[in-house]
Amino acid sequence: MSRASELRDAFDRGFAEAPAPSAAARHELLRIELAGEPYAIALADIASLHIDQKIVPVPAHTPALLGVIAMRGAIVPVYDLRLLLGVAATRPPRWLAIAGANAFAFDHVVGHFSVTELPPGRVIQHAGRMHPLVDFGVALQGVMHA
Repeated sequence: MSRASELRDAFDRGFAEAPAPSAAARHELLRIELAGEPYAIALADIASLHIDQKIVPVPAHTPALLGVIAMRGAIVPVYDLRLLLGVAATRPPRWLAIAGANAFAFDHVVGHFSVTELPPGRVIQHAGRMHPLVDFGVALQGVMHA
């Protein structure tokens, strides 16, 4: 058997064999700050991140709705994540996380970390601090029912 045949057979076997079991699944998280307090967002929940976007104010019944942005040909409502979570907002937010059909504004991106499991209380300890895990759907519930 030629070297080329051996390589071709090895290549083909790679597709025929079951994949090797991987290490424990990791949950990738974005570390953010809201009014100086640490929070975490699952990267799987975020379509994109943006900084210093122009938000166009619109009339609204909820103070959490900051306005709208134009993103990839769509008009996207922007909610102040701090107000949705009951955190005091002292200055305009700089960052936006696009999640689903909405954008969520917050103060600061701190970094990234990963964990092997998400605790039941949805609060993750990292770097000596507790990071509540943001759930955008839960955060919006009060706005959608108002």
